[in-house]
Amino acid sequence: MESFLKLIHQITKYGSEPVADPNKLASLKKSLGDVYALYLNLNSNFDEQLYEEVQRLDYAEVYAYVKVNFPEFGWYRSSTISFKTDQDPELLEEDAIDDLTDLIIDLSEVAWRLKNTSLNDGLWYFNTLMKIHSEAHLINLIRYLKAFENQ
Repeated sequence: MESFLKLIHQITKYGSEPVADPNKLASLKKSLGDVYALYLNLNSNFDEQLYEEVQRLDYAEVYAYVKVNFPEFGWYRSSTISFKTDQDPELLEEDAIDDLTDLIIDLSEVAWRLKNTSLNDGLWYFNTLMKIHSEAHLINLIRYLKAFENQ
């Protein structure tokens, strides 16, 4: 559990303080890949005990720190995937700062649960949040970082 909390912190720190690291982009990309690998290999069990609700982080505050830490991040275009070859995909405008902000907020909730409830509760929430929300942001952000490297 301690190594998972440390991995989470490697990402969430960008939403709570200015980080002076010349290798931020590479470090973030590696941490995102590690979180994704953990998610893909996770088996979690629902903890049926009731716990107090987590106090979620303030979106605007986290967004502001991410913007300070990654001033080079911005809007980008992506597209939907169409499984019909005669149908054009829909173009979307996305925000890399928002992607990282949402990931930080979700991972902070997971960290809180791991520290304050139980291992099963924290892992179940990690699995659930990834499945319904964070996975898309994580994949988009990894793709964005790859494209950013190649520009």
